[in-house]
Amino acid sequence: MKDTDLCSTKIYTNCCNGSCGCCGCGSNVGPAGPMGPQGPVGPQGPIGPQGPRGATGATGATGATGATGEAATVTVGTVNTGEPGTQASVTNAGSSSAAILDFVIPRGATGATGPTGPTGATGPTGPTGPTGPTGSTGEAATITVGTVSTGDPGTQASVTNAGTENAAVLNFVIPKGATGAQGDTGAQGPAGAQGPTGPTATNENGVAYNVAQQTVNNDANVQFDTNDIASTGSITANGNEGFNLTDGRYLVSFGTDASVDSANNIGASLELDGTPVTYAVSSLNKTDADNERLVLTAIVDVTGTQALTVKNTTGNNENMTNSVLNVVKLS
Repeated sequence: MKDTDLCSTKIYTNCCNGSCGCCGCGSNVGPAGPMGPQGPVGPQGPIGPQGPRGATGATGATGATGATGEAATVTVGTVNTGEPGTQASVTNAGSSSAAILDFVIPRGATGATGPTGPTGATGPTGPTGPTGPTGSTGEAATITVGTVSTGDPGTQASVTNAGTENAAVLNFVIPKGATGAQGDTGAQGPAGAQGPTGPTATNENGVAYNVAQQTVNNDANVQFDTNDIASTGSITANGNEGFNLTDGRYLVSFGTDASVDSANNIGASLELDGTPVTYAVSSLNKTDADNERLVLTAIVDVTGTQALTVKNTTGNNENMTNSVLNVVKLS
């Protein structure tokens, strides 16, 4: 900045050339002295106002469009239940563009049992429904007596159904009573009237026996390895299984020492042509390995020719020793 005082005695090295005519400098101005030290920086002036915004530049050209990307897929894989208190997790078993997400979601801990709610009032009884149609008539049930066996004294009587609910077959076990004390001899009764003369005995008889022990299977006939027959033809051997009898009346008896190796039945049945003779069937229930002398006796009437045999009808196998079958023709 230049000083406005033209008559000042100051010397300006940068503008005065002696031509101003107001100072005596003229052309005989001496050389400039050395420059003095620079004064301190003055305070900064205030910021000037902001200039106007420049014009908007032209829009640049649009870039080229890229190829369309393939759509990504997300599939739920497995969903498993974790233990209570473990961290939930989601893992990708697929790829970044075909994700297969497997979830593990921990099971919540079992909550405490809530209090029992109050019991509600009982509602009124509903009306009785209509009577249903009458069912068809059921099949009449049948009851058949199966085996009747004698148990040991002091054992329990029993009845078991070997059939069905509608066709019962009842098997009885009736314990034998204990032997009572012998009573006093009664007074002799009057002599009875003489009965009619019986038929004359024929003296025809036969005996078959087997001394050795044999195991007789259930529903099998007792075997007799020896027989002795005195008959004119009414009594003949039936192989090793007893006798063949023709028309007439016969006294028949069978005895054997029977045994079982464990809890089972002991018994036998006299049979004509495979049919048990009434009251000539025996079956004793044994609760352990045991033996019993079996004796069966009957009078049988034979029509035509029939086979007399002894069969094991106990339902189990049994051993027999000293087996003897006797038959006597009465008429």
